[in-house]
Amino acid sequence: MHRQLLNLEAAIAQARIPRELPFLRAERASVLARLGQVDEARAEVAGLRALPETPSNAVLNAWLWLTEGLVDYYECLNARARDRLRRAHALACSVKAPHIQALSAAWMAHCDFRAQDYPSMVEHADLALSQAAPDHHSARARACLVLACATHFAGREDLAQPWYSRARVHAAAEGDGATLSAVIYNISLLRLIEVRLADLFGTRDESAVRRVQLGMESSICLDQSLRIRALSHHTPMQRAQVLTISGDFATALALYDEHMAGALREGLTGTECLYQADRAWCLLQLGRSDEALAAARSADSTLMAVTEPEERVITHAVLHKVLSRLGLDALAAQHQQQADSGYRTFREASHRLQTLVVQARLERHLLRA
Repeated sequence: MHRQLLNLEAAIAQARIPRELPFLRAERASVLARLGQVDEARAEVAGLRALPETPSNAVLNAWLWLTEGLVDYYECLNARARDRLRRAHALACSVKAPHIQALSAAWMAHCDFRAQDYPSMVEHADLALSQAAPDHHSARARACLVLACATHFAGREDLAQPWYSRARVHAAAEGDGATLSAVIYNISLLRLIEVRLADLFGTRDESAVRRVQLGMESSICLDQSLRIRALSHHTPMQRAQVLTISGDFATALALYDEHMAGALREGLTGTECLYQADRAWCLLQLGRSDEALAAARSADSTLMAVTEPEERVITHAVLHKVLSRLGLDALAAQHQQQADSGYRTFREASHRLQTLVVQARLERHLLRA
């Protein structure tokens, strides 16, 4: 079971001061959202909003906006989550409530990173770590994880490791299994991106592929042990990518076909082009050329929806391989040109992100994070 959730439920059962109870319930709802129990979280928020004292309680409303933002995020990566978290943070700032202020800032940094708004990400992460008390493990774990992912994504996994370590320490201190799972998942995901780019534009590293696979399996095991249901189709799609580059095309294709619709419902519509390109490559390797061409066309038609630059680059590169094998050399050349151009742009953007994080001197927080 999830120790953080159990601790909150025990605190609710033992609460002796009535005015503290709504805040404990709101915090519990936020944990439920992160575990994927979004219907239960929503029902709790509705119950708290119906309390007569809620309209006049700014701090409680900040908690409710935060929880609703997490419900939106962990249900389907809804962009509305960022707006609700922004409202939570603004409300917390207006009444100078440092606990929820630091936590909402950490989650704003998380959403900023996903939106590729890196200056805002740095600002919010800095704010969260500056305001959070030493034992405010939720805010510190999330802010440290965001900075770890940003540093890793910028190409410096070595510099990301201290941030990952601090995120683990804070998550473990609070019994926050959802964040521990997120650490493992994000390390595997970012390593997968590196492996795929190296496979397509550099030198394939079999040990790196195996390392990604082990991390992904660890994430699956932890989610199962903690009964985490949030974004449950994301990890199988990550596994399908690993199997694709490992050459297990039949298993990869089966995973894509089983989980793609669910993954799209959970907010991964921008990645559909990459999934379809991988499906095309798997189908081609399995001797199903007509279906491979249809999947390649689907990948091409969904490229406009892609939001992550590295996914656009990988899609173009895979389509180049598929179309070359199908004898469509002119189309293949177009995709190779776009892949090469996009890869250069991606590396330049990664360097700018690395420079931004270094110049912010956020490592000073590691001394007290």
